[in-house]
Amino acid sequence: MKTKKIIADSMPLALKMVRQELGDNAIIVNTRTIKKGGMFGFFGKQKYEVTAYSIEKEQPSTQGNFAAGLKEKVEKNYLEKSTPQNEDVAEENQISGIYNKSKNLYHFYSQKPEDNQNVGQEVSKPVNDGAMPVKVPERYASNKAESNSQLLDEIQNMRKMMMNFMMGDKVSGTLPPDLAKWVNRLKKQGVDEEVIEHLLTGLMGKHENFNHLTDKEYKQELSTAIEKIIEKRIPTTHMVNEDTHLINVVGPTGVGKTTSIAKLATEQVLRQKRRVAMITTDVYRIGAVEQLKTYAGILNVPIEVVRSTNELDAALRKLDTYDLIYMDTTGRNYKEAKFREAINEYLNHPLKSENYLVMSMTTKFEDMQILLNEFLNSPIKKLILTKFDETGSYGSILNIAYQYPYQLAYLTNGQSVPEDIIPIDAGQITRYLLGEE
Repeated sequence: MKTKKIIADSMPLALKMVRQELGDNAIIVNTRTIKKGGMFGFFGKQKYEVTAYSIEKEQPSTQGNFAAGLKEKVEKNYLEKSTPQNEDVAEENQISGIYNKSKNLYHFYSQKPEDNQNVGQEVSKPVNDGAMPVKVPERYASNKAESNSQLLDEIQNMRKMMMNFMMGDKVSGTLPPDLAKWVNRLKKQGVDEEVIEHLLTGLMGKHENFNHLTDKEYKQELSTAIEKIIEKRIPTTHMVNEDTHLINVVGPTGVGKTTSIAKLATEQVLRQKRRVAMITTDVYRIGAVEQLKTYAGILNVPIEVVRSTNELDAALRKLDTYDLIYMDTTGRNYKEAKFREAINEYLNHPLKSENYLVMSMTTKFEDMQILLNEFLNSPIKKLILTKFDETGSYGSILNIAYQYPYQLAYLTNGQSVPEDIIPIDAGQITRYLLGEE
C-alpha cells in the first residue's frame, strides 16, 4: 500500500495531483485546510491537504484491506457463479455495489469543474460492467461478517467525505450547475447538511446519470424527496381524539403559547361545538393570566388558575364534566433540568391527554435542537411552530422532520384568532423551501 499527502492551493488541484501520483484507484482518507508560510503561524496562506492511499493491483494488500482487490474478486466470482444467491452472497453483492458507486463518485468529483461535461458517461459506468456477487476469499472466511462490516464502514466514510467535499463552498462548481443551484437554495433556507446529504445520496441512488438531469428534473426529484420526509411527520388527522380530555401546551417564554391555545380552543368551541374549559399555570409572567382570561371571556368558557400540582388536581376535578380542557403552562428556560422536572410533574397524570411543544420559527435551529433533545423522553409528541409569517427561512421544519420523531401539527402565521393557525402541509412547506411561494 502506498500512502501520500498532497498539499495544493485548491481542492480540485489537490485531487488532480492525487490521481497523478497514485492513479485512479486512489482512496482518500482525510482532507483538511492548513496554513503554510507566514510568521509564528500568522499571515500564512491557506492550503488544502489531502491524504490518500493506493494498492498495487498485482500485489493485493496483506494487511486485511479487502477493498483493494475487490474488483478482481468480482470478476473471479462472475466466472464461477452458477447457483442462486444465498443471504451471504447477497450481502457481498451489496458491498460490491456500494464500492462501485463510491469509486464512480470519486472519479466524477475529482474532475475540475470545467471537465465535468466530459465525464458523465464514465461516471455512469460501473467499475466492472459484469459485476456479480463477491466471493469472500478463504482467509476471510473465519471472520467474514466483521470484514464486511469494516469494509462497509470504510466505503460509507469515503462516500460521506466526498459528499462533504461536494457541498463545500470552496468547490461548489463540482456539482452540476443546475443541481448546485438547488443545493445552495436549501442551504440558504437553513437546511442542515445532514439532510442535504441524504437528499443527494437518494438522488444518486435513483439515477446513475444523476449529473445529466435537467434543472426541472432536479427540482422535481428534490421536491418529491422533501415532501416525503415531511409527510411522515404529519399526523394522520388534526382532529382532537374523542377520548382526549386534556391538551397541555408547553414552550419557552414569548413563543406564543397563550395565543395558540386561544386559536385551538376557538376552533373547538365554534366549529366542533365542544364544551371547553381552560387552566393556566403561568402565574409568573405579567399579564399572562389576564390575557388568557380575556380569551376565555370572549369564548364564554371557564378558566382556573393553579400554582401547584395539588391545585391542578383540584381544578381538573372541578372541570371534569367539560369535553376538553386546555392548559397553558409557564414559559421557562427549559435548558435547566429543574424547570423540565417541574413541567413533567404537570404533564404526568392519568387523564387522557395530548401534549404540544410550541417553538418559534424565528428561533435558530441550533437552539430548537436543544429544546427538542431535552423533551425527547417526555410525554410531548406534537409540535406547534409559531411566527411563520415573521421569517423567510423554513429549513428548520425539514430538519426537524428528518432528525426527530415529533409530529408536526400546526403553524401559526399571525395574531388573528382563530384564523391564523393551520395544519402543517408537506406540499406547502416544500414549495416554500424551493422558492415557489
